[in-house]
Amino acid sequence: MRKSHVLCALVLVAAGCKGTDGVAPLVATTLSVSTSPTSIAVNGTAQASAIVKDQNGNPLTGQTVNWSSLNPIVASVDGTSGVIKGLSAGTATIQGQAGAVTGTGTILVTAPVTSCSSGPTVVDLAVGQVKVITATDSKGCIKISVTGAASQYIVIAANSNSIPDQLATFTLKSDTGEVVPNTTLLANPYRVAAALQVAPAVPSDALQLAYESKLRLLERRELSLPDAQAGYRARSAQLPHLRTSLSVSVPNIGDKTTFKVPSSCSKFTTVTATAQYISNKAIIYTDSAAPTGGFTATDYQDIANEFDNLIYPTDSAYFGTPLDLDNNGHVIILYTPEVNKLTPAGNPSGFVGGFFFAGDLFPVAQCAQSNIAEIFYVLAPDPNGTINGNARSTSTVRQGTRGTIAHEFQHMINASERIRSPIEQGFEDTWLDEALAHFAEDVNGRALKNLPDDANATFETLFTNINDYSAFFFQNFARFQRYMINPGYYAPTSAGADTSLAVRGAAWSLVRYTADNYAPNGNIKAFTRALAGGPNVGVDNLTLRAGSIPFDSLVAGWMIANYADDAGIPGLPTKYSYKSYNMRSNMSAQPITASKTFPLQINEVPGTGFVAAGLQARSATGDYFHFSRPGAGAARTFRLLNNDGTTSASFTGAVFYIVRTQ
Repeated sequence: MRKSHVLCALVLVAAGCKGTDGVAPLVATTLSVSTSPTSIAVNGTAQASAIVKDQNGNPLTGQTVNWSSLNPIVASVDGTSGVIKGLSAGTATIQGQAGAVTGTGTILVTAPVTSCSSGPTVVDLAVGQVKVITATDSKGCIKISVTGAASQYIVIAANSNSIPDQLATFTLKSDTGEVVPNTTLLANPYRVAAALQVAPAVPSDALQLAYESKLRLLERRELSLPDAQAGYRARSAQLPHLRTSLSVSVPNIGDKTTFKVPSSCSKFTTVTATAQYISNKAIIYTDSAAPTGGFTATDYQDIANEFDNLIYPTDSAYFGTPLDLDNNGHVIILYTPEVNKLTPAGNPSGFVGGFFFAGDLFPVAQCAQSNIAEIFYVLAPDPNGTINGNARSTSTVRQGTRGTIAHEFQHMINASERIRSPIEQGFEDTWLDEALAHFAEDVNGRALKNLPDDANATFETLFTNINDYSAFFFQNFARFQRYMINPGYYAPTSAGADTSLAVRGAAWSLVRYTADNYAPNGNIKAFTRALAGGPNVGVDNLTLRAGSIPFDSLVAGWMIANYADDAGIPGLPTKYSYKSYNMRSNMSAQPITASKTFPLQINEVPGTGFVAAGLQARSATGDYFHFSRPGAGAARTFRLLNNDGTTSASFTGAVFYIVRTQ
């Protein structure tokens, strides 16, 4: 052994086996656990979190924590997410483990209280007033005061839990009179029929969303955004040596280039494509294997003009800018039959219109498929139906992919902004990433119609050109309608955004409502750019960018606005409405609503002895009830109960929203 190596070995031993650079490797040494909140009732939920520190006492990021309950009779905990659920009264110890290091915290679980045990909480409202009362504060029991004149009310039994996808089951009971009745369920309880309503027709983008959902899941399973961030920083450091002139980076019309069209990072198809049109912001290619009868030169020019003059500036204003890894100052739009193949045979109307894949922004070492380029893969015209027997005319493809490009561009920008960030972070939660992409559709439509952010657009305002309406507005309203017919089951923050059109509609409307009412200083563009940039994700991202408004307050405003917007309720505070859309006009006029009525499922409360059992509400949603008094009438009680019919609803976030509408 050479002398220098011997000396180095001795130094390493003396230093406690440091690495070859003289710095000890960072290892997890301590793990501290906390729960929020620290006390819940039976059926309630809390979130466990951990801080892992190294041997120097500094926090370690990127640590996987596995969770377990040491008192599983009292409380359970999801091993991956750390969501705790109270099962019986007592104290439970929750353990977190990262590698060989463990830590514990405690959660107190309390027994539910008997509803109305100390009398009801009295609610006395003027027309237009709103009351928010938690089940904890009211013991699940409220009494709406007697009135001397005709009156009407909306009562929403809701789940305002900020932890997504906490599905609560409960019972609602209502009676007339001053005396609180007993808590025995009726022999033949009235059942809310929301789940039994006939769903509206499936929007034509159902196949597109189904495929895109799989793609977003694939990205989050195969790709780690910090790898792309590291690759971007390394590339930026070498840029002076890598930079070429735009005249070299941008092709000439007729030039051929190979691209790897992804099915995943490890599975892709290599195609050869020809440059058809180059504009200020777009390079349009057509796959050499594309069917005959495709776009004309004029078609390519129209596509590029809309991208340059509408989609690129609008998406950039609201979300940020894409990377430029291929150093050409352009976004590539590749029309390829590989996208046509994604639609099974027998689908002449619905189709997968196109997609963006985040792997294209990763180094090849992390994603073998990567083209290291900003690129969309788009459906190719196929007038003769040579692929899977599905004929696609040039006009169908052109019209059907306008909104798709606006939507997918948001995904590209969202990933780009997070890769560009100096703060290590991950992908946005799928529900919010998709909500922003749907938001991109409607802001492009508004830009096309020169509508400012605060213009309260009616259906008549929007439906002046059927092609523009179909491209940028119709799908969002159609998805929102699917939410409205069962608002207790579909929730905006749900992981069901991967598969559910209704969840997508709810998520889009929640972000739209939040932007309308809580964008700081009314600057919606700054609000959505901040959402796209991270580093926070999901609920935390949304509430932070809305001025740190509590999530339960945000949910209350949104759920009430979904009924009350432009309903003509005198004295209603403006925060219970949308500023950008007259939702009652747009949702009542949907072409897929044969009856042309407002689709929100409202359950009428009849005279006496009303019981709705087996109700469900996921986090951030609930069920709507309406009752009216034609003249002077007795007080009315409402009880929000566990399914035992006796105790106050004890799930976290159990709350009444009450609005007097007349």
